Amino acid sequence: MAKKPTIGVLLGDPTGVGPEITAKLLAQNALHALANIVLIGDQRIFKMGQQVAKVDLPFPVVKRAEEVSFDCGAPVVLDFPTIAPEEVTYKKVNAKAGKSVYDTLLFAMDLSVQHKIDGFVFAPFHKAAMIQGGCPYHSEFELFKNYYKRFDVLGEINVLDDLWTTRVTSHVPIKDVAALITKDRVRTAINLLDRELKSFGLARPHLAVTALNPHAGEGGLCGTEEIDQIGPAIQEAQAAGVYADGPFAADTIFRRVEMDKIDGIISMYHDQGQVATKLLGFERGVTFHGGMPVPITTPAHGTAFGRAGENRADSGAITRAFQVVCKVAANKMK
Repeated sequence: MAKKPTIGVLLGDPTGVGPEITAKLLAQNALHALANIVLIGDQRIFKMGQQVAKVDLPFPVVKRAEEVSFDCGAPVVLDFPTIAPEEVTYKKVNAKAGKSVYDTLLFAMDLSVQHKIDGFVFAPFHKAAMIQGGCPYHSEFELFKNYYKRFDVLGEINVLDDLWTTRVTSHVPIKDVAALITKDRVRTAINLLDRELKSFGLARPHLAVTALNPHAGEGGLCGTEEIDQIGPAIQEAQAAGVYADGPFAADTIFRRVEMDKIDGIISMYHDQGQVATKLLGFERGVTFHGGMPVPITTPAHGTAFGRAGENRADSGAITRAFQVVCKVAANKMK
């Protein structure tokens, strides 16, 4: 029997829906077969999440990573105290809650480099709160890149059902995008998506690359990035054996997905891909932080302050995030 990966599960921001959707996730007993699961976080906040979700999960609780054991066959709670329940106010940005998130992410990354977990999924958190809580980076993506020294990774990957998307530029102003569309960066983004889809189990993923300009540049009449940078990057990828096509006009590329059996799309900037995927299935989306030494996933939706503490939050996205991280981690172990 193949060895199961050990996957960490983090509660996210305690003022949002994170703890309750984490409780709903771990209440699905069928998912326990996918991995050895360690809940990394404050057991008091996990208890609050269970109370909101109306579930009772009497998992073993340990204080140190060295004490974690899966002999009982159930998930284990690795207690990491960060914030007292009385300091948590639902639906409000809270610096102490942000520090809780930041400290727990650092702890989980430490466990990953110590090979005590093979990947982790984290529930949503509020970026402003994490920054107020002491994080020096404007997003968890930059935190991961700097912690793991993976500075060549250009952007995270978004997963919607069977379609994976990534981009050549991410959180940069539109006025700066064109200068960043270079052959090397396009090729780097293509390689990342190809590699991570293969780690998910696709032997030869079919990738499609968007153009930057309207109508794919109209043969140079409406911009030349397609001719000078994007097209040559695709040709180099094809020569290396990557199944990539394009550049395609961004306003029609998502219509090609089913017709051309496309597994992944590389867009040139954030909204080219994100507008489409969020319209197609905001509540089901998963963010995958590819290019790191271990797989890391999270639901694509946010802290959902409007629903926090009310047991109205859906656990579908975090369930899918958990399934993705388990599958990639298991494949990496083979």
